[in-house]
Amino acid sequence: MRARSATGAAAPEAAGDGPEWLRPPNPARPVAPPEAGRTGRCKLWDLPHKYHCPVIGTCLDVAELRRIATKARMRQDRPLTDYDVHLSFVAAADTKNPLSIATHKALERKYAATVARFAKARDTAGLVARWREALACGGVPGALWAVATHARADAQVLALAYADVHMLSHQIGAGQRADLVRLAQTQAELAELKARHAATLSRHGQDLEGRDRELATLRAAAAEAEALTVQVGLLRERVAELESGRVLTGLRTCLAELEPRLEGIERERHRALADAMDCRDRCEAAEARSARLEAELADRRAESEVLEGLLLRDLTPACDHCTRDDCRACPDLAGRRVLCVGGRAAQTGHFRALVARLNGRFERHDGGLEDNAQRLEAMLAAADAVVCPLDCVSHDAYYRVKRFCKRNRKPCVLLKGSGLSAFARALESLASDRPAASVGPMLSS
Repeated sequence: MRARSATGAAAPEAAGDGPEWLRPPNPARPVAPPEAGRTGRCKLWDLPHKYHCPVIGTCLDVAELRRIATKARMRQDRPLTDYDVHLSFVAAADTKNPLSIATHKALERKYAATVARFAKARDTAGLVARWREALACGGVPGALWAVATHARADAQVLALAYADVHMLSHQIGAGQRADLVRLAQTQAELAELKARHAATLSRHGQDLEGRDRELATLRAAAAEAEALTVQVGLLRERVAELESGRVLTGLRTCLAELEPRLEGIERERHRALADAMDCRDRCEAAEARSARLEAELADRRAESEVLEGLLLRDLTPACDHCTRDDCRACPDLAGRRVLCVGGRAAQTGHFRALVARLNGRFERHDGGLEDNAQRLEAMLAAADAVVCPLDCVSHDAYYRVKRFCKRNRKPCVLLKGSGLSAFARALESLASDRPAASVGPMLSS
């Protein structure tokens, strides 16, 4: 493939050099709009040239384009960038040639099911309605190809699809940049937690080593005290045998000297035992704190994984077998209405965008701060699932939500905090119909 970008890439040296389908499009050639009364589907090369770029760029990824070029046995004088490959296919789509024919066949195979579904539209109104449905559920690539080649697609329908795809590319780019910023912040927080956890473990390890040394010293002192007790017993037996003479007097004197020492040793032993018990209690408290920190770290990791999964869902191209209607690899709220009771008002826009991205509808009640508390019962009844951040909600709203969801067996996730990562993990649990173990208790049927 020898065609290059018109912004500095090399083009054929002469008008007759290279295959016709690899030449840059001729801007002077007039392109007729689609006929409003045509009876059959349009071919790729019959489309106006301005639609070749969005159709090829949206409906086929670069890897697929390279495979098509290989199967069509297109010659490459040098390695081509992804942009060069895209320009080559856009230029080839301007006329009927082996590369445009192979591209048309690949699009027909890939989106056969979508084309068949759109073929049921008998007029432009039905075609626009099906396009809106596909745009709402994320099935844009197949819908764009089906609309562009549909027999009833006039210039207004094509312009509508072109404008929607153009604006959607801007929205996706802005969303990806925001998600990358949040991902970087989450990773920084995770690194800080890991460092704090490692420092805590090291400090506790040093404390345990010091307690072990102290305990060993106290055990040695206790053993010594027991040995002295045995010796005192033996001396008392000897005193009983020797009841007269200077030996008895000397032994009584020695015994009188040992008894105060024995009492001091007993006191030291009791003190050592008390210190050992205190050391054991402190060790148990340190282990409990370490377990609590590990649980918090696991929560943060789980929330980070959910955000990464949502980000990758936007960054990764759609899989070949995914029709966006029955995909189970991506979290999908299936159009359910999610009510958030409480939380910070500044987070409302982020929560709404996240619910919409998971194919759901978002509503919010501030938990009785400004909204009418009487509206809460009606909003709870209309919702399919409820999310309630516990750190920013009134006591009255919290107990009313808890009683209502338990009485009506409605899914309800109680969040420990009102952050975006916790809310994202709660949505993932609602989409998969399972409780969020580390986010908070989930009341459901």
